[in-house]
Amino acid sequence: MKLESALRTIIAVAVAGSFAAVAMPGCNTSSGKDEAKKEKKGDDDDDDDDDKKKKKKKDKDGDKEDNADKADKTADKDDAPPAAPVTDPSQQTYPDIANKIADNCSTPFVIMTTAPNSVGADYPWTWTRQAMLANQQFKVVSGEPAGPGEVTFQLHLASDKFNNAWVLVAKCHDGGTCNKLAAMNKGIVKGSQSQPVCGKLPMDLSPSTMKKPVLRELGNPQNTLPDSKDVPGQCARLQACTVAMDPPAKAGKEEIGFECQKAPTKFKTDCATKYPCAEVMKCLDGK
Repeated sequence: MKLESALRTIIAVAVAGSFAAVAMPGCNTSSGKDEAKKEKKGDDDDDDDDDKKKKKKKDKDGDKEDNADKADKTADKDDAPPAAPVTDPSQQTYPDIANKIADNCSTPFVIMTTAPNSVGADYPWTWTRQAMLANQQFKVVSGEPAGPGEVTFQLHLASDKFNNAWVLVAKCHDGGTCNKLAAMNKGIVKGSQSQPVCGKLPMDLSPSTMKKPVLRELGNPQNTLPDSKDVPGQCARLQACTVAMDPPAKAGKEEIGFECQKAPTKFKTDCATKYPCAEVMKCLDGK
């Protein structure tokens, strides 16, 4: 019931020893000189040892600094955003949703979003399109999802009790994929009520309320790049890419897309036509 209520409203010293030579009585001068030489040589050797130790320590410290530099560079590289789209579901980085379904659910769905009946059956679902384009760890398939990360979309018509709203439903191969899909959509679209369900659908939905499969063209993600006239699509892509490139900081918080829709001329909407999202972000940063 909570889900149905929500759906109604939408939306990282060394010490050197020294030995002194002592001249004993009866020793001749040459022996004294020899001992003195030995003493001096011993001191020189100690000095050499100290110098070697100091050099060794310096070299060791230098190695530490070099290693630290290398580690920093490696960390910087790891922290850098991916240049290519993430395509592996295991690389999911969005915060988990609170009410997940079992990862091994065999009949998993996600209620992605709804739209008023007045928009018609051909409503483009722009925000879902751009969220999927920016998150290619999910693959849209035309038939039944057969593996982790695979998704298909269905258009359902809710009952009179839900104002005959259009409902975009995602069907997954497994519960884990649906959990991640819902988390991604909620991360991209601030305020989204996306919710995974296992088994029976809410809102009086059933196989009989399914009107048609939709968004199959997302099987080739670049098909959904917004063109120069699609301002809503451009704004949605700016939002999706901004979040997708930094989910820990941006998920559920970013508003560039919404602000863009209010005043598109204030934003670099032409950046939205670039691919992948790394190029979109470079464009927004003026690079």
